[in-house]
Amino acid sequence: MEYKTENQIPYNKYDKINIYLTGFGPFLTVKENPSEKISSYLFQNNSKLNTESTFIIYNQIFEVNSVYIDNNISKLFDIINKNKINNENDNILHVIISLGVAESRDVNTLEIRGQNHIYDRIVDNKIDENKPDNYFSKNPVKYIIKGIQNYKNSECKFNNDAGTYLCNYMYFTTLTKCFDEKNICSFFLHVPKLENYSMDKQVLFFKNFIDVLESLYLKGNESKMKSLLERSEERRVGKECRSR
Repeated sequence: MEYKTENQIPYNKYDKINIYLTGFGPFLTVKENPSEKISSYLFQNNSKLNTESTFIIYNQIFEVNSVYIDNNISKLFDIINKNKINNENDNILHVIISLGVAESRDVNTLEIRGQNHIYDRIVDNKIDENKPDNYFSKNPVKYIIKGIQNYKNSECKFNNDAGTYLCNYMYFTTLTKCFDEKNICSFFLHVPKLENYSMDKQVLFFKNFIDVLESLYLKGNESKMKSLLERSEERRVGKECRSR
């Protein structure tokens, strides 16, 4: 059994994983954005999450407008490229995890694709006329979610529509910049309000997320990778059979 996505990050190739977080600041009625609070908390308390091989090393908060993203996304990739140069002899996978709030949801949702479209009160057009309509994750998002679901108290889902506003804009932008990079990939995670999914649950979710990433991408974890994908495939087949 094999799961492939376009331009996929290869399994069990890396010695270390560096994680870079992003969140959004306040907007409209969201005076305290959960994505900012969560990404900042995880970064400031990264000792709760770091392992021998995986490290949360950066966090950046973005204002909720596309111009700000365009003008400041380079800071994130400058940090990544600086780390690549400073550690050129190390075999590191660089993982961007961008967070955005989805107030109507009650569990974390990992997005599969970014759409080349932005719609708000000012614009309704393509993000980049020279790019395809969609970019898909370079990671097996559905299997990653099923892997996280194997842990207790880590409710989460995957989703194929990040919307057409700033969350999608951020995801499409990072996917575009990562597309030709062999050791950089990006995720977008929609998070609920903290009263529906507490900070303690977020910490637990990210611990399990990191464990799944290590199973898939670190050297020496080939058996864990195969077991994770096989269990996820069994869950998918079982669900299909029950729905018939």
